[in-house]
Amino acid sequence: MPRTLFAALGLAALMPLTAACPAPVATESPGAPGRAPPAEPSAGEPSPKTTATSKAAGLDPAEAEATALRIAADVAAARSLPLTREVAIRVLDRKAVRAFAQDALYEHNTPEKLKLLGRIESSFGIVADDADVEAVILDLLEEAVMGIYDPKSRSLMIGSHVSKDMLRMVVGHEIAHGLQDMHFDLATYQTPMDGHSDAESARTFLIEGDAQAAYLAWVSGEAGLASIPDPVLTALGDQALALAGVIDNPILARLLQLPYADGAATVVRLARDHGWAAVDALYAELPTTSEQMLHIDKLLTREPAIQLTADAAPLLARLPAYQQVWADDLGEATLLAMLADVASVVVARRAAAGWGGDRFVVIERATDAATNRLPTAIGVIAWDSSVDADEFGPNFRTYLEAKMPGAFVLERRGERFLYATRVREPATQRLIAAHGWDIFGVDRGAPRR
Repeated sequence: MPRTLFAALGLAALMPLTAACPAPVATESPGAPGRAPPAEPSAGEPSPKTTATSKAAGLDPAEAEATALRIAADVAAARSLPLTREVAIRVLDRKAVRAFAQDALYEHNTPEKLKLLGRIESSFGIVADDADVEAVILDLLEEAVMGIYDPKSRSLMIGSHVSKDMLRMVVGHEIAHGLQDMHFDLATYQTPMDGHSDAESARTFLIEGDAQAAYLAWVSGEAGLASIPDPVLTALGDQALALAGVIDNPILARLLQLPYADGAATVVRLARDHGWAAVDALYAELPTTSEQMLHIDKLLTREPAIQLTADAAPLLARLPAYQQVWADDLGEATLLAMLADVASVVVARRAAAGWGGDRFVVIERATDAATNRLPTAIGVIAWDSSVDADEFGPNFRTYLEAKMPGAFVLERRGERFLYATRVREPATQRLIAAHGWDIFGVDRGAPRR
């Protein structure tokens, strides 16, 4: 999808759904069966320190610091990454969280780019047609974020609204981000990947999934990750897909939650079966698609995506009033979040699985933005087999019909689909259906992501 502002923020944040981890691993006590409560760090051991904001309402900064001091060493041991320096602890109220997120939002984005990305997401039906995407993102973050790790300041920020029951989970997850930063330099993974949103999603799945897996390893006690059965891991992701449907902006909410759920499940499986060193290795050779982070078998084999190319010139020659304004990809995770809006979790997962690769271009007329007319996205999605294409096609048509009834194109050739969003004029629909395929090809010489 066009790179959502969650990814653009470049922050390692913790969202509340992760607190609803199914049994048996959802204990908030570090004294899990078979493990003694974590000891205080020794005098010579690096530890978190507190630099709290002044008089933050709610959570006591001293309590946040004490909790961090108690659990940091054990989380590091559970993750097999030693603490090498201090992590500052700050407590922020909701308004401060919003202000911090807004500043981070514009570090790599101009207001004009942000508005364009929001209009593209509206074109796909991901947010409402008239949505103010900045307000949507910041509203979600203000209400949902419990903790943030900021690599620039090397600080762990905890929301003052975090309850005592949730504090260990928040600190455990965020301390894991601090460990990542100490050993892998998180700042190096925050450069925007404009035009390759799926690869950026895969990176987010790794970082957030790793932090949540570290937390789960800690609370699982001596039994460790081996005590977490596969059905529990599957339930994490299914919950993220299902519960998001009962809140505002459910597709964005799913996209926000999946790295903490499916990403954690994949990292847990990898660490459980191959050791934490296999997870560490992913930072040197990043996963390249969200498909890899949704399916452990595809991660282990590094199944590549088909590298589709897009050149809008042949179509724009027939639509002289239009110009290309963006090019990108969707990826399996985005398609999954979209399809879950119109299908059950089981059906959505089946319909999104088997993704082989995709690419889209966005075109619009010069007057569209000024007249609040949404741009048109034209893309091709390739599938691994005709069976996968059979499962995807009807569900994607249902999605498009629900989001933009009568104003889309969906055509199939073999194992590929051509689609176009927000196409209102029948003549333009016919032209895209006939000539839209001319835009796309396969780069057979390029390394497959």
